[in-house]
Amino acid sequence: MDVADPALYEAHTFHPLFRELRSSDPVHYCEESQFGPYWAVTRYDDIVNVDMNPRVFSSAAGGISIFDTPADEHPSFINMDPPEHRTHRSSVTPVFSRENLADMENEVRERAARILDRVPVNTPFDWVTTVANELPLQMLSTLFGIPEQDRYHMLHWTNQQVAFVGGSRPDPEEAAEHPSFSRYFLDLRQTRSRDQTARPDLVSHLIHSPEPIPDKMFLSHLRLLTVGANDTTRTSIAGGLEAVIQQDLYAHLRANRTLLPTAVNEIIRFVTPVVHQRRTATCDYELAGKQIRKGDKVVMFYVSGNRDEAAFSDPDALVLERAEPRILSFGSGIHHCIGFRLARMQLQYMWEGMLDRFIGFELVDTPKRLRSNFVQGFISMPVIARA
Repeated sequence: MDVADPALYEAHTFHPLFRELRSSDPVHYCEESQFGPYWAVTRYDDIVNVDMNPRVFSSAAGGISIFDTPADEHPSFINMDPPEHRTHRSSVTPVFSRENLADMENEVRERAARILDRVPVNTPFDWVTTVANELPLQMLSTLFGIPEQDRYHMLHWTNQQVAFVGGSRPDPEEAAEHPSFSRYFLDLRQTRSRDQTARPDLVSHLIHSPEPIPDKMFLSHLRLLTVGANDTTRTSIAGGLEAVIQQDLYAHLRANRTLLPTAVNEIIRFVTPVVHQRRTATCDYELAGKQIRKGDKVVMFYVSGNRDEAAFSDPDALVLERAEPRILSFGSGIHHCIGFRLARMQLQYMWEGMLDRFIGFELVDTPKRLRSNFVQGFISMPVIARA
């Protein structure tokens, strides 16, 4: 059973397959796939076991995607093992500190409000392009310290990267409309390098890192941060509304706003923006009774672990009051998502604004999804907002 087939995620038909694997073969060996042989790890506890054990399960040996990292590509810090991982990750962690994010709260709230104020009422519109894409892209412009009008380049580069690592090919016609990622940020690096002091943004932190970062590694770090700070949040904004509509929970949430903090966490569990992360075994290891060999590709399917019946009661339901084990959507251990607080903040203020302005939403048509086994992206989702 090949649960890495990108077509499964475009059609959103993967959950029954994972349910079967969790029940009958939770650490499943897929011998033939377009990505080569791999182990699919599908249960919560086994995923945490792999994620928390970088000595045995390496991110550096083959990268974090089931798609093999090209040999000539410089790794980003998520594709590193200790101690190199900590050295490079620490160059950007100050941007995501509690203190720095506290300074961003008003900006996040105000941006969410302006985006929602432009939503048409009682007429169909695309939730993805009008709302879900906008807040993460605008905040990404702030995080990177780039002009807000360049945010659609960031959207294009994110889609391009997610398609590439998720088993699809980027659209060449769309690529022609945007500057190359490398050219844009190398030019920016050259300009910012002349600054006497670092600005408080991610690009400047990397440029003025205590340890010089080569150009290719600089670009790899930025590709990671572009996807991490953008695509996962817009997926949660789109997928969360879809789930709330389908399970008829909007009125309940509107009447019980104190549930918002747990509801946001539950939405991120239910949607699980990042489908998988991959590790490579550095030695022979037994996992859930299966013999993993040195060099084997081991793939943690977060979309399955977040629906594990042994970890979550009624896992296929969106339970806004849920207070169960920590969700897997942000990963575990040393690679736990560096921007998880910002992601939650954006969802919190987006939902607060929605509940203030609208009495409900209706799905007009089936959402169109990205063909990728790496991020559960949405291309479009036609809805009607009622006020």
